[in-house]
Amino acid sequence: MRKNNLARAIFACDAHAMPAFEARGKKRFKGFEPLALSTKPIYDEYAGRLMEPLSSPLYFQSLYAWNFTSVNKYKILYNHLCIVAHDTIHDDTFAFPPIGDCRPETFSKAVGAVCEEFAHEGLDCVFKETPDFMLPYFSSLPRCEADISHDADWSDYVFTREAFAAGIGKNSSREAIRSFERKRRPVVRVLSSSDTGNVAAITEMNYCVERDCAECFCGCEAEVARRLVGAYDELELNGIVIESDDDPLAFGITCFQKHTIHFISKKARRSVRGLNEFLNAELMGRFGRWCESVNYSDDMGNAGLRFYKSRLGAYVLSHRNTIRLRFREGGEVL
Repeated sequence: MRKNNLARAIFACDAHAMPAFEARGKKRFKGFEPLALSTKPIYDEYAGRLMEPLSSPLYFQSLYAWNFTSVNKYKILYNHLCIVAHDTIHDDTFAFPPIGDCRPETFSKAVGAVCEEFAHEGLDCVFKETPDFMLPYFSSLPRCEADISHDADWSDYVFTREAFAAGIGKNSSREAIRSFERKRRPVVRVLSSSDTGNVAAITEMNYCVERDCAECFCGCEAEVARRLVGAYDELELNGIVIESDDDPLAFGITCFQKHTIHFISKKARRSVRGLNEFLNAELMGRFGRWCESVNYSDDMGNAGLRFYKSRLGAYVLSHRNTIRLRFREGGEVL
């Protein structure tokens, strides 16, 4: 079946409602607007209609922070916020799942409209970072079958507030925190947009120094820190810096979606006993008291980070699914 007819045939979208598109050089998805800070109220409106929080890369704060390597554009299609992304590092173009009220009839049309946009580009339409709760909507799309896959190494670690608090409160954690407080006499202060240079410096001194830039295969972590803190107020972030004798040791930045607090960026000096435990306790005590769950994000394929997160407490892996749609004709999957 020809691609240009595929989405219309399967999703029964109105051909006249399909956005016109014609590629001009490297400019793609002409009808889509670049994602920017000014997009946040639009995002909040549509994400607010969801019953569950999205996967960590789909928080607006993450979309904005990584928007220099994963370049995002958006358009409202059938009452859903539809985002397409171009991974400039791996030269890969894909879609994120439509964000909105997820009513089956409008969700299927939004998916069909996105497929149509990709067809105009001559690209296969793949939906990435899809949270588990959206899988039934993709699985029930008419006349198509969804191939669903995920990589456990890139799944989100999600804790209940009680489980995370129990990890902070266990004897070994409390002893490490007391040791850190006794030896370092830390000073904790709330982050502000003026700390852009501080968080970048902490990242560079305690993270970048131990690895080659090529190892940051999603993009520069120091630049992510700069972007987050540079737009601290607009992104509605909460964070702290931990210092000892005016020496910055660590920072942590969190944000919220629904009932979940997300640890979006966190860097700490290595080999300082109790520092990570102290940082987690401060972040939760200041900003996470009323949350129901904690999204500690993925382990980025790092075995050491995976081991660390697995020891924080009882958790579930919230998969970030990739959806490839296979279309049926005459009852047979093509």
